[in-house]
Amino acid sequence: MADLQETLGRVVRQERQYRNLTIKELGEKAGLSEIYVGEIERGQKYPSAKVLESLARALGLDIAELLEMMAEAIRSEREPEYTRVIGFTVPTTTGQPRRTVIKRIVNLLDGGEIENITNIGSFLISRHLTPQ
Repeated sequence: MADLQETLGRVVRQERQYRNLTIKELGEKAGLSEIYVGEIERGQKYPSAKVLESLARALGLDIAELLEMMAEAIRSEREPEYTRVIGFTVPTTTGQPRRTVIKRIVNLLDGGEIENITNIGSFLISRHLTPQ
């Protein structure tokens, strides 16, 4: 299992590449050197909270989203075939966290469709958690 530094670096690299940014461009947007960003991505440096905030902002994320992505990467490493209680595996796209894939799917839906899916999901979870 990768350590936290490596996981952070992998998440930052994936998000940078997804946004078609070079290491230099990300560094400029975050106010960091290209060398330092590269070291973070390779898991050689662990950034401070301030640097994490700068990286998140430069990637168009808030710090909570970046930390959520790290948590998702750690979970998927521990449980690569994890299936949700409602009975389906979240679709994945190479190099993208499941949260990002789901967010894109939800953004394609209108409000009524989202409400219907939420109601169905709640129903299935309640049926699964209720003793029969």
